[in-house]
Amino acid sequence: MIGRSAARPAGGLMRAICALALCLPQLAAADAWPAKPVRFIMPIPAGASSDVAARGIAERLAKTWNQPVIVENRPGAGTIPGTNALAKAAPDGYTFGWVISAHAINPSLYTNLPYDTLRDFAGVTLVYALKPAIVAALDFPAGTVEELVAIAKAQPGKLSYASLSTGSSVHLVGELFKLKYGVDILHIGYKGGTAADPDVMSGRVPLMFDALPNALPHIKSGKLKLLAVISNSPVPGHPEFPLLTGLLPVDATVGWNGIVVPAKTPREIVARLNADIVAAVRSPEVQERLTALSVDTVVTTPERFDAFIREDVARWADVVKRAGIKIEQGN
Repeated sequence: MIGRSAARPAGGLMRAICALALCLPQLAAADAWPAKPVRFIMPIPAGASSDVAARGIAERLAKTWNQPVIVENRPGAGTIPGTNALAKAAPDGYTFGWVISAHAINPSLYTNLPYDTLRDFAGVTLVYALKPAIVAALDFPAGTVEELVAIAKAQPGKLSYASLSTGSSVHLVGELFKLKYGVDILHIGYKGGTAADPDVMSGRVPLMFDALPNALPHIKSGKLKLLAVISNSPVPGHPEFPLLTGLLPVDATVGWNGIVVPAKTPREIVARLNADIVAAVRSPEVQERLTALSVDTVVTTPERFDAFIREDVARWADVVKRAGIKIEQGN
């Protein structure tokens, strides 16, 4: 009896020692990280509002880590190529990537994504959320949402609106608008704001559902007319902007931007990334950039960001189904 009872603690001790031995390499790697340059994949064109914000974060992280943080722009195709590059990267903490609302919308739009949105990535943190805006050509007869709805109901199928791209969050917000107000307005998807803006300014397409950071310079310069910002709270720095409230669910975060890593990245490194990126986002120099974009800072734990993405995939799947949106892969 004495021999058997003595053997149990010894066996338990050995198992504990083995478990610790397995953890030591990961702990040592996390302690030494980052020991070389880090790659930051941006599935967004250089110069876009989110790219401006991301580069501010990268500059701050480079100072914190004393290592270069190389921003690699891989734009196009609804962010899919850049996101796929991140999914295929080594899960060692030396590659992380930017994701936007399209990350949660794409699973409902495409049947054959080259990665699994929920399995192939681990969340690090949300960074910010932007507000959608309804803008119009200067000669468009409506100056308010109420006037827009009246015109659209009087001319079903005659009006059209632009968005940054088919399947983007602002496109889906436009479809929600149509569903709520019972109006028939044709959607025209562009490949970014630089393609859409001239057509809206000239009146070839009278309306646009846009991300406020993209529309803001044109609103300020008087080239576009603001009908409303879609928000339940005032725009930071612009309390005078008219609001369209109640269109979006209270818990919805539209136009969000965040950071993820390949799924098997060690949790210790994910925790370090979260702490350092959140500190960078809250730094005065990055906050200055975010304030200029009129966005809302929204940082989270990695676990909360993972849960948020799962919730958002389900939320937008319902909107895509109700609106009947379909996209062929590669468009």
